[in-house]
Amino acid sequence: MNRFIKQAIMSGLLVLLLLFLSINLTAQNAKKGYKLLEKAEYEKSAEVFKEVASENEQDIAARFGLALVYADDKSSLFNLIDAWDYALKTRQNLDKLAPDELGFIGEYFQNTEVRPRSIPVKKKIQYALETIEAKLIKYIREENNLEIVYEVLDRFPDFRYRENVIHIRNQLEFRKYEKQNTLEAYLEFIVKFPDAAQLEKAIKYRNQLAFEKVRQTNTVEAFRDYLKNFPNAAECNAVIRLLNAAAFQQARQENSIAAYDGFISTYPDALEVADARQLQKQLLYEYAKKIQTIEAYNEFIQKYPEGQQYIDIFNLKSLDSGMKFINSRRFPSNNLAWARSFSDEGSKGSTSCMAVDSADSYIAGGTVVRSDTGTSDAWVIKMANDGKMTWNKFVGDAFNDELHILGTNGRNEIIGIGNTWLGRDSSSRESWIFKLGPDGKKLWSKKLGKLDVTCILTAGQGSVYLGGSETIDSTGDPHYAIMSLNENGKRLWNRTYTGTGCIENLAFSPDGRIMVTGSHWRAMMEPGGYLVWETSFPEKDSILNSVMLPRGEMLHLGLRNRNNVVLIKTGPDGKVIYEKEINKPDRLSASSAMIPVGPGQVIALMDFEGYQTLDWILQAKGEIQDSIRIPEGMTIKEIRRDLRGNLILAAFNGEILLIKNSGITL
Repeated sequence: MNRFIKQAIMSGLLVLLLLFLSINLTAQNAKKGYKLLEKAEYEKSAEVFKEVASENEQDIAARFGLALVYADDKSSLFNLIDAWDYALKTRQNLDKLAPDELGFIGEYFQNTEVRPRSIPVKKKIQYALETIEAKLIKYIREENNLEIVYEVLDRFPDFRYRENVIHIRNQLEFRKYEKQNTLEAYLEFIVKFPDAAQLEKAIKYRNQLAFEKVRQTNTVEAFRDYLKNFPNAAECNAVIRLLNAAAFQQARQENSIAAYDGFISTYPDALEVADARQLQKQLLYEYAKKIQTIEAYNEFIQKYPEGQQYIDIFNLKSLDSGMKFINSRRFPSNNLAWARSFSDEGSKGSTSCMAVDSADSYIAGGTVVRSDTGTSDAWVIKMANDGKMTWNKFVGDAFNDELHILGTNGRNEIIGIGNTWLGRDSSSRESWIFKLGPDGKKLWSKKLGKLDVTCILTAGQGSVYLGGSETIDSTGDPHYAIMSLNENGKRLWNRTYTGTGCIENLAFSPDGRIMVTGSHWRAMMEPGGYLVWETSFPEKDSILNSVMLPRGEMLHLGLRNRNNVVLIKTGPDGKVIYEKEINKPDRLSASSAMIPVGPGQVIALMDFEGYQTLDWILQAKGEIQDSIRIPEGMTIKEIRRDLRGNLILAAFNGEILLIKNSGITL
C-alpha cells in the first residue's frame, strides 16, 4: 500500500512540475514578444503573442502585447478596433498578471518610455489602455467612416463613448440622406433615427419636398393626405389654400348643385365660397325655372310618353327624385356623382339589378307592378354613363314576371333572368330568360323550368352559362346545377350534381375555363361542361359569394360555423392560399355582390340583420381596409364598375335606384 501511495505522490509532483515548466515557457515566450516589440518588430512580436494566446487563452500578457501592436500607428498591423478588443480583455483580467509578467512588461515600459515614470506597472498598463481608448474615439471622429462606426457599435456595446459614436453615426447617416435629397430618403432617415440631433432638419426638408410634390400633383386627395400626414408642417397654411382652390375647381368641373353644396359645407372658410354660392345660385334658378314638382313630371310623362321631351323630363325627374332621396338619407360618400330613382307613373317596384356594357352604357332593371294590369313585369332601362335614359322597355307575358339578374354580351345585347308564371297559381312559376338588342328590341324569350338561377356568365361568342340550384328529389334540398345556352337561347347542356347547395359564382379563368363556386364546393370546368377538378370547402364554411381575381385566383366570402365572416383565397388550382376570419358585430345573412377593384382590392356587399355594409377588402391579405354602413330605407342589390373605373350601385327604395360614385372610394 505504501508503495502505491509513493507512486501517486511522485506522479502528482511530476504533473505540477510540467505545468510549472509550461507556464514558465509561455511567460518566456510572451517576454520574447515584448523584446521584439521594443525593437518595433511588429509582425514578429504579433506572431509570438498570438502563438502564446493560442496555447493559453487566459494569457493576459500576450493580449496586452497585441493591444500595443495594433494600437501603434507605426505598425503595419495598425488597427485601433482590434487593439481595443484586446485592451478590453486586458482590462477585465488585469489582476491575473503574474509577478514575472509584470516584471517583463515593466521592463518594456522602462525601455520604451521617452520619459520614464516611477509608478507601478499596473498603473502604466491602465494608462496605456486609456490611451488606446482615447485614440479609438479620436480615430472614429476623424475618419468619418460609417463602416468603422457600425463595427464599433456592434463589437463594443459598453463602449464608454458609445453615445458619442451614435451621434457620429447619425451625423454621417444624415449627410448620406441629405446628399440624396429625396422625400423617400428623409422619410427613411426619420424612421431609422428618431433620436438623431438632425431629426428636426430632416423633418423640415421632408415637409418641403412633400409640399413640392403635392403642389405638382394639385389634387384634393393629395392636399388632404399632406395635411393628414404632416399636420405641423410650416407649409400647411399654403396647402390649405391650394386644397380650397383645387376643391373649387373640382366642383366647377362637375358644375352641379350637389357639387357646389358639398364644396361650401366642406370648405366654409375658403376664399372661393362666394364664387361657389353665385354659381350654385344660378344653377338653382335655372333648375327651379324649368322643373317644379314630381307631380308635374308625372303629368308631363303621362301626356307625352314619346319623343325627346319625354326623355328629358324623365331624366330630370329621375335625377331630382334620386338626389332628394340620397340627400335625405345622408348617403356616406364625398364622391357622389349622381343618384337617379326610376319609377313608371303609378307603378310600384319590388326588385332592382343592373349591368354595364362595352360602350359604357348602364342597363338598370327590376320588377314593377303595373297600375293598369295589376300584374308584375320586368322593366329594363338603358342609359348613358351620365345616367340619362335613352330608352326603357317592359318585358313580360300575360301573368306575373320578375327580373332579378341583368347581363350583357360582346355585342352589347342585354340578357335578363328572372321568373315567369304560366298561370295565376304560384306553382306555375318557372325560371325565365330573355334577350334584348342594344336598341331594346326583343330578340327571344325562353322558359328554363325549375332551375333557380343565381348567377350568369356570358361568353364572347354569345353563349350563356347559368348557375344556381335545382330540387331533384323528395327531400326538397337544392342541388348544384348549371345550364349552358347558345346565342339563340337553345339549351346546349345542363348538369345537376349530387352535392346539396347553390352555385354562387361562375367566372372565366385566364385560360378560358370556367371556375365554379358553390355553397360548399368549387370546381374547374371546361366550356363544354366537363369537370377538370373539383374540391369541397370545409363543412364548417358556407360560401355566399365569390370573385375571380386578375391572375386566376378566387376570393370567397362566407360564413364559418354559421356565425363568423370568413374570407378564403384559393389559387387557380383550387388550393387554399389563406383563410381569414373577420370580426363583425352581427351575423352575416347574405352577400349578393362582390367585384374586384384596383389596385389589389375587392368591394363586397354584406347583408346583416337589418342593415348592409360595403367593405373594401385587400385581396392579398384578406383584410378589410374600409367599411361603410348603408343608410336605412334602401337596399343595395348590385355593385358594378364602369369602363372609367367609377362605382355604380343598383339599389331598391320602392323604386329602382341607381347611384354613381366618382371612383371606387366613397
